[in-house]
Amino acid sequence: MIKKLLPVVLVTLLGLTLVGIKVYPDIKALIASKKIEEATNKQKPNNLNGKHPVKEEKFPFRLPAEEEYAKKYPNQFKIVKKMYFSMNYIKNAEGEYEENHNDKDGISHMQFYTDFDQRKNRANFEKIINGKIVETIQVLLKDGIVLRQRPNKHIFTRQREEKNDNHFIGLFNNVTNSEWWALIYNNYPDWSYKEGKKFGMPVYKIKGNITDKVSESLQGPFTMVVSKETGALLDLKCYGHESKEILSITVRKIKINQGISNDVFHLDISGSKKISNMEFNISDIENYEEKTGGTDTSK
Repeated sequence: MIKKLLPVVLVTLLGLTLVGIKVYPDIKALIASKKIEEATNKQKPNNLNGKHPVKEEKFPFRLPAEEEYAKKYPNQFKIVKKMYFSMNYIKNAEGEYEENHNDKDGISHMQFYTDFDQRKNRANFEKIINGKIVETIQVLLKDGIVLRQRPNKHIFTRQREEKNDNHFIGLFNNVTNSEWWALIYNNYPDWSYKEGKKFGMPVYKIKGNITDKVSESLQGPFTMVVSKETGALLDLKCYGHESKEILSITVRKIKINQGISNDVFHLDISGSKKISNMEFNISDIENYEEKTGGTDTSK
């Protein structure tokens, strides 16, 4: 089954890379979540005529045995389910967080303002290496139009949001619609939790071990913090074989369901050149200015 799914996952990873999303090192977790996603694609009413995107009401178990297993650990499965359906509980959110993959690719810093009910998203991605910002991508989804900009290259692209596509409503926001629930799915004896508070909200504080059955690259001790009310991911630390931090998702600040000012949903593209989506997608691997001979202010 996994061999059959690998081409699908690889194509997915390639597609994500082309639009600027940084790929996680956890291939097995991605495969696990992808298997569930593919099994329920036809059931998901992702975009109900432009309204808040939601998922199906029933958790999509892959096998009857997995459903029976979840019944033996109802409290832990409740956390998995809350994370999987997080988008259903979040009307709007704003915050910032960092992803660090053992400094191999530097640090990714994300800032986001997302209004799911109004289908608006304003987000900013920065890649930081040795304390220096080496890449910046900004995105705005508003009124069904998507703007993406690389301000350091003075280029931008504009496209219309496709029907039933929730890609841009969650772009650079791996907190309120996280797939990291796959790390705690179907391995309930390997972790435990206690309740607490973080960012002024009730949370589940999870601690345990990731086995090679879940992820060969991330196996080892881990901790995770999840919003009890919404399932949002608020923190993740994976320590690997040598108990040294190899992956971290650190939320610096976040507000959920507290409303967002309309003033933030704006992107200044003056002084940038409009290019095609394909040119924009490959501009991070080619010297665009050298290739085109500079920029202009056309829109």
